[in-house]
Amino acid sequence: MQQPQRVLVRPESKPLDWGFYLWVFYRRLPLILFLTVLALMGAGIYAYTAPRFYEAVSLVRLRKQALPPLFAQGGQQPQTDTLDLKTATQLVTTFLTAQEALRLIQEQKLTSMRISAPIRQYLSILSAQEALSFVSTISYEPDLIRISVRHTVPEVAAALANGLAEAFVARLNREARAEASNERKFIEQQLRAVRAELQRLDKEIAAVKQQLNMVDVSEETRALVNSIRTYTAELLMAETDWRSAMKAREQLQQLLEREQPFVPMRKENPVLAEMEKRLAELESQRTQLLQRYLPTHPSIKRIEEQIAALRQEIARRQSERVIEVPDAAPNPRYASLYQQILDAERRRMELEERRKALATLLQQTQQQLRRFPEQQRRLGDLTRQLQVLEQAYMSLLSRLQDAQIREAAKLGNATIADVAVVPTKPVGPGIVRLLLLALLGGLAVGLGLTVLLEFVKTTVTSSDELKHLLGVPVLAVVPEARLNPNGEEVLRLMNSRRGSAEAIRTLRSNLRFLIMRHSSDGKMKAFLITSAVKGEGKSFISAALAIAFAQTGKRVVLVDADMRKPDLHRMLGVDGSVGLANVLRDTASLDNALCDTPIGTLKLLPAGTLPKESDAATPAELFSSEGMQHLLQRLREQFDLVLIDTPPMLVVSDASILAPMTDGVLLVVELGYVTKTAVQQVKEQLELAQAKLLGVVINKASRKRGYDYYRDYYHYAGYYEREP
Repeated sequence: MQQPQRVLVRPESKPLDWGFYLWVFYRRLPLILFLTVLALMGAGIYAYTAPRFYEAVSLVRLRKQALPPLFAQGGQQPQTDTLDLKTATQLVTTFLTAQEALRLIQEQKLTSMRISAPIRQYLSILSAQEALSFVSTISYEPDLIRISVRHTVPEVAAALANGLAEAFVARLNREARAEASNERKFIEQQLRAVRAELQRLDKEIAAVKQQLNMVDVSEETRALVNSIRTYTAELLMAETDWRSAMKAREQLQQLLEREQPFVPMRKENPVLAEMEKRLAELESQRTQLLQRYLPTHPSIKRIEEQIAALRQEIARRQSERVIEVPDAAPNPRYASLYQQILDAERRRMELEERRKALATLLQQTQQQLRRFPEQQRRLGDLTRQLQVLEQAYMSLLSRLQDAQIREAAKLGNATIADVAVVPTKPVGPGIVRLLLLALLGGLAVGLGLTVLLEFVKTTVTSSDELKHLLGVPVLAVVPEARLNPNGEEVLRLMNSRRGSAEAIRTLRSNLRFLIMRHSSDGKMKAFLITSAVKGEGKSFISAALAIAFAQTGKRVVLVDADMRKPDLHRMLGVDGSVGLANVLRDTASLDNALCDTPIGTLKLLPAGTLPKESDAATPAELFSSEGMQHLLQRLREQFDLVLIDTPPMLVVSDASILAPMTDGVLLVVELGYVTKTAVQQVKEQLELAQAKLLGVVINKASRKRGYDYYRDYYHYAGYYEREP
């Protein structure tokens, strides 16, 4: 006999069940509300007991300062930023600035406010690091720094804000004065050196003039020197133009090599021909301009835009051309490029001649200058040096005056834009903001804790959870019976008014309602009773429900389809040696297998002789045979109600095979014992088998298992246990 196989259906990926999570949050609503109220109370207590603090704000503005160059021309002086805004913002909160601010406060040197003696005494014991802990700075482009100080004493906040602003400005002023002083000293040193050099040149020029017995440099010598300078500059320009012409000719030659002298003659649209001619001219102009300017020059950009627009228009009109004819015609683009090459060659030759002429003139002028006596040439060189030094001397004098003015005026690059006043209203703690944060924090912690508890808890703990997991009603909550499962005690229980018996009668009534709702003609007769795992009491529920229906006069048959561990024959006190297994293997008839019970209208079809390990037919194969279907049909015809007790659904496949043959399935669940995963797998297996799950029966409900269990137990069974 083959071993029974456990059939598990893996759940498929499903979209997130928001309804289930909303129900979970609703279920834990007291916890969420408690944590939220607790957070709000904590925030309120803190806001009530925390000290109030005040904020004072001062503003510092950076300004631009002109730094004159050493050899400025035309009095133009470029404006440069002397201090970066971000760097200045960091300097405000440095240790040195804080120390300077505390010193100004102690010495009563603040120009913006007077500090009282108690405040000065308090600030005297305050270190620079402690003072900076109350300070925050923000920069606003392009030149503003906001210094904010928060403190519980308003006057302290205002004093620190103004002290930091004035200390920062004073620091920058000192640095600016130091820079101006250093610059003045450097310029004075340079002036002394230049003055000494001028005196030396004057003496040397005077000595040369005395040797030549002349007063000034001759006009001829001065003219030759100026001519050499002019010819040299013009020769450099001519060299540059000549190289540009050579490069332009090479580029035009490359474009010419890509064209054909003759093209097939076509009767073209004259507008297109004019466009192509214009395109060639624009490209030629662009080539020439590229020799003189960078590609980003506005003139080149404008021509490129015209070329792109012209090419787009030519491409759009290509369909307007006429069919070609056999004759050939000169290529106008080729002729245009050839003419441009001739023009470029002519210009190159002109520049070549000019370059040679300038070189000749320069050489001749230099030869003329060499014919002058050595003393005259030396006098000309000394005169040029003297002119350069005089220009440098005048520039240094101008720089010296600027440095002296800045040093005397104590010019810095920062000013106080606004002073801090003593605040009158506290800015914190912000009660509204604290309460809002507490509300959000309490909700977040409550929701997070709810999700955490839901994931940590793996078992089903309430009837509401079963409803959301399975989508079917809970038909009854049966309290724990506390009895041994033998015939006398089960019958005695069902003849009493104990809570378990009343819960079974409630199950009977609810099952009747389901039959009436789903089947008006009363054809729903066969029901399968199972559980997810073993130990949940499905056999007890099957026997008790069968007895309850039989007590109403219904003809009921209870089928024990649990061939692995049959138990119903002991619970009802009958012989179970012949039963369902014998009928399905044709070793006994149905009439012989049906057993009488102490209740006349109740029959039991026990499991019978269990299959041996060596038997080829396993319980699953017996239930899958046509004989099982015929047997159920006969039972429907003979009885008003057929109840089938099967093994747990997740242990073997027997329940999955029998479920589609019945009119509905009742699932027995023990809260706190079966897991949510197991319940979901049962639902998926029933859906896969196309069986109908009618409802759930909660068994073994007890007060000892926590709030959820007690709530269900008290709601359904507490009333009956008070009955005699």
